[in-house]
Amino acid sequence: MRLIFYTLFLMLGWSTAAMAQPANDACSDAIAAIMDEETPFTTIDATTDGPAHPNNCTSSGTTPDIVYNDVWFTFTSPITGLVRWSLCDMADFDTKIIVYLPGTACPATDADLYACSEDAGNCINTVTSEVIFDATQGETYLLRIGGYGDGAPGESGSGSFTLEAFIPAVANDLCSTAIALTAGEGIMFSNIDATTDGPDHPDNPCFGFGDITAGADIWYTFTPDFDGFVEWSTCSMTPVDTRMAVYVPGAACPPTDADLLACNDDGPGCSNFTSLVIFPVVSGETYLLRLGGYNSDQGQGTFSLTEIIPPTPPANDACDSAEEVFVMSEEQAVGFEILFEGTTLNGTFDDDTFNFPPCLSNQNGGEFADVWYSFNTLGNAELQIFFNAVTPNSQFYVDFYYACNEQVDTMALPGSCFVSSIENPFVNATITGLPDDDIELLIHVSTRLTSDVPGEFFFQIVGDIFVDAPEVQVEEASLAPNPVSDKLNLKLNLKEAVPLQFNILNMLGETLSVKRTNSAVQGLQSYEFDTAPLSPGVYMLNIKAGAESRTMKFVKE
Repeated sequence: MRLIFYTLFLMLGWSTAAMAQPANDACSDAIAAIMDEETPFTTIDATTDGPAHPNNCTSSGTTPDIVYNDVWFTFTSPITGLVRWSLCDMADFDTKIIVYLPGTACPATDADLYACSEDAGNCINTVTSEVIFDATQGETYLLRIGGYGDGAPGESGSGSFTLEAFIPAVANDLCSTAIALTAGEGIMFSNIDATTDGPDHPDNPCFGFGDITAGADIWYTFTPDFDGFVEWSTCSMTPVDTRMAVYVPGAACPPTDADLLACNDDGPGCSNFTSLVIFPVVSGETYLLRLGGYNSDQGQGTFSLTEIIPPTPPANDACDSAEEVFVMSEEQAVGFEILFEGTTLNGTFDDDTFNFPPCLSNQNGGEFADVWYSFNTLGNAELQIFFNAVTPNSQFYVDFYYACNEQVDTMALPGSCFVSSIENPFVNATITGLPDDDIELLIHVSTRLTSDVPGEFFFQIVGDIFVDAPEVQVEEASLAPNPVSDKLNLKLNLKEAVPLQFNILNMLGETLSVKRTNSAVQGLQSYEFDTAPLSPGVYMLNIKAGAESRTMKFVKE
């Protein structure tokens, strides 16, 4: 009996010891760590007594600002210079580490934070952490190790870390060693063996696809002597999958997520996922520029930094500036009497309110160019949308909204999201389930710049209940001969003198030729077009008279 009691006593004692909190579980019990020695640690059974940090080294999940199950160390630096504190590939869980300012009292506060790391992109185990900070000889820094968690209880585990002097492999590896730039082209760069000391940018389209930072980053400063706009570009100038971030004047090193002024992951039309960002500048202000890689991609190449006049976005670039369109008859649509033209070229998008189109398969991130249209359903329970890409190799996603911040449920309105792709540039979509009442809908047309080419398009909305065609400037237009062989003659009557533009398009909507005149006068006009180079088939002649448009169909023999 005594043997059984003794055995139970030993088991209970062992269990109690195994469940004991780490000796340095509390900030006030921090253990001293020494440079150039590997220091073991565990956070198993630790509690969380450190502060939240909502603006630094945040992560994904429901509790991005929490460092769970933390343990504490102190470090008195024997040197003045850069120190690397690294758990890289030396811990068995998803770590977060924080360095607090010298003199920080326990409990530490958010204001005491000096440097931090969530996931170090240069580690093989990318959920382990590493941070580089500028230390002063004789100063004592408070170090905190904890775990990531998508809600409590968060991760915990064991491992070890090192503290060592850091000598950068790249001169401008750190924000504090940023190189001053002047505007120019062909500027060489390399981020090979660079570390990552810039902030994370969660919930930002420039930092999507599972990577919320610009890894292996290098740094520059730029002080313009002009007011205006600057284009910073690696577009097709490097094999590195680059990411760019520009921070506001006065941003300290390291900057925070709140300091971000402009950014880009993949520039429109740029090969190899290279980047292009345009940002406003004020003469005499100094901007902090960060260049890194997606998933810490590394390499070398060149970039340009040039003053530009930024391209003008389309007039309906913003939802609150949506262009009004209307439902037409099938006869008007088939005869191309009416069509609505648009473009996503130079379009922007509101990254705070943007919703991914429901028919977009990969919704992990990316940058977009979008435009907006509004129309009244007129009580049609069913509508057809004829959508045609005009620019070769362009791609568009088309979805619908009840209001700028209220996306249509595609289950309730089947057919209300579709794709005009390179393989299928013409789409005939049918939207069903519409109420019998008149309702206002918004059409949202977007191009994903991360992977697709923006461009021009046209579309038509067809229903049984429709709006009569509005009065236009062009009257009594006729084509002869039709079918045509070599020369096509157009006769039209203008109600008033306006500039004219004529576009010949194929049935894919591709523009084959353009003719313009600013000398058209009121009354009867006659124009001739050379159709000899065209292959036999059906074509369209689009007439733009001022702000109005009319399209006529002809056949080439």
